[in-house]
Amino acid sequence: MRTNPVRRALKTGHTVVGSEISRLRSPEVARLYALAGFDFVFIDMEHSPFTLETVAEMIATARAAGIVPIVRIPQAEYAFACRVLDQGAQGIIVPRVNTPEQVGDIVSWMRYPPHGIRGFAATSAQTDFATVAPETFIEANNRETLCVIQIERREALDYLDEMLSFPGVDVACLGYMDLSVDLGIPGQLEHPQMVSIIERIIAAAHRHGIAAGIIGPQIEPLIHWMQKGIRFVSYSTETLLLQEAASSAVRRLKSAAMLKL
Repeated sequence: MRTNPVRRALKTGHTVVGSEISRLRSPEVARLYALAGFDFVFIDMEHSPFTLETVAEMIATARAAGIVPIVRIPQAEYAFACRVLDQGAQGIIVPRVNTPEQVGDIVSWMRYPPHGIRGFAATSAQTDFATVAPETFIEANNRETLCVIQIERREALDYLDEMLSFPGVDVACLGYMDLSVDLGIPGQLEHPQMVSIIERIIAAAHRHGIAAGIIGPQIEPLIHWMQKGIRFVSYSTETLLLQEAASSAVRRLKSAAMLKL
C-alpha cells in the first residue's frame, strides 16, 4: 500500500501546494501537474461537470505519475466520500462543513471499523493491483487518507474549536469566497472581518495540531497567508493556468512581430 506524502508532510509541519482540475476532462492534466512539481492535484466534483468515471481516470493517472490525488466531493454524504476513496483518491475535501456532528460523520466515513463505518472494498484502484492482506489494507487506509474540511459558513465559526479538535481531521481549509458571500462581503479577502477570521482559523488549526488551508486563484494573497501560517495551498485551476500562459505567450509573440515592422 502506498503512503500519502502530503499527509505526512503536513503532520511534520511542512507546507504542501497543489492546483485544481475543474473543467478539462483529460487525465493528462494530473500528469502535467506532477511534472510541474505540485504535491497534490485537487479534483473538483462540487462545481465541475465531472462524472465518477472521469474522476477515476484522473485519480489513476495521478497515482501513476506520483502526485497525490485529492477529490472535493459535492457535499458531505457517505456515498460521495466512499466512492472516490474506493477509486484510489488519497484524500477528500468536504465543502460546507458547519458542525462537530458533521465532522464526526465525515471522519467515520473515511475509516474502517472499529474507528469508523466505511464499507470494505479492497479495489485494485487502491492497491495498484497488488495483493494486500485485509488487515494491512485497513491499517494503511486509516493511516494514510487525508481529511480536509472547508470552513465556508458563518455557522462553522461558532463551532471552530470543537470541529478542529476532532481526531482524524488533517486540514481546516478556508473557503473564502463562500464565507465572504455568507458574511455579506463577497470576494473581499482583505476586508478586516475576513482577515480576522483567517487569522482565527490559522490560530485554531495550530492549537489543535492540524494544518490551515486555502484555495484561491491569485498567487500573491496565497503567498501572504502562507507566510502567516497556512500550510495547505491550492493555487488556481487548469483553465486559468492555461489561459494565463497562452495570453502571456500571445502578448510576447505579437510584441516581437510589431518590433519587426
